[in-house]
Amino acid sequence: MKLNDEIKGYWEGEADIYSRAIWKELTGPQCEEWKKIILKYAPKKEPMEILDAGCGPGFFPVILGREGHRVTGIDITENMIARAKENVERYGQHAVLKTMDCQELQFPDNTFDMVISRNITWTLDDPQKAYLEWKRVLKPGGRMLVFDGCWYLHLYDEKLKRQYEENEKRILKKYGRKIHTHADPEKGDELSRQFFMSDKQRPVWDLEYLIEAGFSVVFAEPDISDKVWDEMEKDINGLTPVFLVGAEK
Repeated sequence: MKLNDEIKGYWEGEADIYSRAIWKELTGPQCEEWKKIILKYAPKKEPMEILDAGCGPGFFPVILGREGHRVTGIDITENMIARAKENVERYGQHAVLKTMDCQELQFPDNTFDMVISRNITWTLDDPQKAYLEWKRVLKPGGRMLVFDGCWYLHLYDEKLKRQYEENEKRILKKYGRKIHTHADPEKGDELSRQFFMSDKQRPVWDLEYLIEAGFSVVFAEPDISDKVWDEMEKDINGLTPVFLVGAEK
C-alpha cells in the first residue's frame, strides 16, 4: 500500500475526534485569536477567495466564513469532509467542501487570494509537491499561511524524547490522557515515523524550501501558542509549540 493511501485510511478514523475538538475552539476565546492572526497576514481584500488545504472538520471555513470570505475546503478523507459539512451547517455558514488530495489540486492556476492550512503539512508524504501546488493556485500577490508543529520530532531527538516521556507521565497523571489522543495511537506512531516532516526542524525547513520554490516573500512566527491555545493545551503540548510560516506569490 502506498504511504498516501495509508495516511488517508488512518485519518478517516480520526474525523469524530477532531470534530469534537473544534467544537470547543469555535465556542471559546481561541476562535477570535485565530481570526486575528490570520487576518493580520492575509491579503487586504474583501471578500477573499480562500482555499483551506486539508480542512479537516471545518474550523477555518466556519471562522473565515463568518467574516464574509468565500472558502473552499478540501480534504483527502471523506469522513473529514462529512464532518466539515455538518459543522459549517451547524454554525450557520456556507463553504464549498470537496474530497481532494491537497498535493494534487483540481483547480486552475491563479484561483485563490489565500491558501491556508492547519496541522496538515506534517502528515503529507510529499509536502514539497503540496507547496508548489498551493503556489500554483494562488493569484499573483496571494498569500499562503501554514500553521503546524514539530509533533513527532521527539522520535529523532534524544534530549527531546526524554523531555517528552517525562511530560507524558505528568500529563497522564494530571489529565488521565496521553499527549496525543488518537483513535489508533499505535498506527499513528507507526505512520509518523514515515512522514517526511517528522525529523525536520521547522519552520526553518519550510522557510528555506519556500525561498527555493520561488515565493517573493517568506515569513514566520516560530511560536503562536500563547495566542491560540488555552491553558490546558499549552500544558499538554508545550514541547511542540504551534508555528506560523507564510509566503507571498
